Amino acid sequence: MLPGCVDLHTHLASTPTWTPLDDFAHGSRAAVAGGVTTVVSMVYQEDGSLRAGLERGLRDATRSIADFSFHVVVTDPSDAARDEIKDLVAQGHAGLKVFMVSPRFVERRDDYVALMRSAAQAGALVAVHPEDHAIVAARTAELLAAGRSGVEHFPASRPVEAEVKAVREAIDIAVQTGAAIYLVHLSSRAALDAVREGKRRARVFAETRPLYLYLTRERFGRADGALWVGQPPLREPDDVAAAWDALADGTLDTVGTDHIPHPRAAKLAAGVPFDRIPPGVSNLETMLPMLYSEGVANGRITVRRLVEVLCSAPARIAGMYPTKGALAVGSDADIVVFDPGARRIIRAAELHSACDYDPYEGWEVTGWPEIVIGRGEIVYQSGEITATAGRGRLVPRTPGPIAAGRR
Repeated sequence: MLPGCVDLHTHLASTPTWTPLDDFAHGSRAAVAGGVTTVVSMVYQEDGSLRAGLERGLRDATRSIADFSFHVVVTDPSDAARDEIKDLVAQGHAGLKVFMVSPRFVERRDDYVALMRSAAQAGALVAVHPEDHAIVAARTAELLAAGRSGVEHFPASRPVEAEVKAVREAIDIAVQTGAAIYLVHLSSRAALDAVREGKRRARVFAETRPLYLYLTRERFGRADGALWVGQPPLREPDDVAAAWDALADGTLDTVGTDHIPHPRAAKLAAGVPFDRIPPGVSNLETMLPMLYSEGVANGRITVRRLVEVLCSAPARIAGMYPTKGALAVGSDADIVVFDPGARRIIRAAELHSACDYDPYEGWEVTGWPEIVIGRGEIVYQSGEITATAGRGRLVPRTPGPIAAGRR
């Protein structure tokens, strides 16, 4: 038995102009089928208000099977937005998100620094997408101007250099402000080296996502290469090896899915340049079994480390531990009965996401959840969802992340 997994990085909530393919109703089905009993979704600030975005997420989540919480993406770091943080944290909403790759971050850097200082004072965790806008914008413009718009050129548009520069800048801001930062979807050896150094200077937590543990940039040379477009792009084999090393030694605290799938037709639309391909893939249902199969069964990490990475560390970082992420008296009864000998071939048609393809289609996996229990209720058993939409509950988050343990 394992504790239910906690995924700190999903996109299940809507915006005023967009509804995800895997919303809370569909995405939480994939989550519990994969042993993920708690999801943290991004929600976007609306009309300048952090609370308005959060309230949209709460409405969307009334259809969730999994328990849930949120990071509020800050697109307007105004005085009014900063003034909202203290009350939101007091009410259990202790997570924000900042996209350094956005031009807004460059234009309003001082305001974002002030925002992170306010987050530090209130005890909110700040998730950070670390890619440097100037580098990405310049490389993208150069490639498109040269007629290099195919997906095979996508990695060159978002080079390792952009990730490393942003990681270092985010750490510097964390030192300056005292903010606790959660660096998401790290993909390269150089960025992970920067994180190791940064953890000695500030409260820095780091995540990778499944894509960067299993796949490399050679996928973009295929005719269907757009299926694997995410941000940052897939990297080199050496970067994959570095991610596994960082997962084992504690440099990486968690694996988060960044779950945001799109239909095959949307990913493969003819004539679409690489910068217009919708980024993101499905990962929720396969995160645990693939990490067990490729990590534990292949001797890269221990079962104890797997539990730390997928359960206890994300719960600690998010301020949910020990309610979530533990098998203990007083914790929620979130339990995965995991069969380490089960063998499955990944096929999208047999999974619970609304997406019509899976990035790991045909992958043979050893180990799969047999029964998943959320707060004492069986929500998944033997391939079937047994719970109804709407059973999920908001998980209040306490301020100030607890340092994750290392193995």
